[in-house]
Amino acid sequence: MGVVHKHQGQQGANDWSGVEKQPYSKGGAVGGSVRVVIGPDDGANNFSVRYFEIEPGGQSSFDRHPHDHGIYILRGRAKVLIGWDVHDVGPGDVVYIAPNEQHQFESVGEEPLGFLCVVPPKEDPPETADG
Repeated sequence: MGVVHKHQGQQGANDWSGVEKQPYSKGGAVGGSVRVVIGPDDGANNFSVRYFEIEPGGQSSFDRHPHDHGIYILRGRAKVLIGWDVHDVGPGDVVYIAPNEQHQFESVGEEPLGFLCVVPPKEDPPETADG
């Protein structure tokens, strides 16, 4: 059965009905939060859609996973490390991260970085790139 989580964001902020905000601080992440917008609890058996928000100056963990990621930037600006290449991204940009590819997002603008991330439903614990 399908599920709808109504958008409740105001003035650039993103929030959805029935979706709990969780701190995102594992693996060296700083200044972040995550919401599972669509996932196994909604009956999605083949993917999860997560919304990450990282405060200015914050960063995601520097890690890699055995699955790929599809990412859509909704707000803010970032430097994205993919492998050993750094890319500047902003609203409307789309990022693909291949399986086992090292990656990290650093929020570099004046507003928080917000992005949707689509992954397989079962999240393996990240393997940090530095060990």
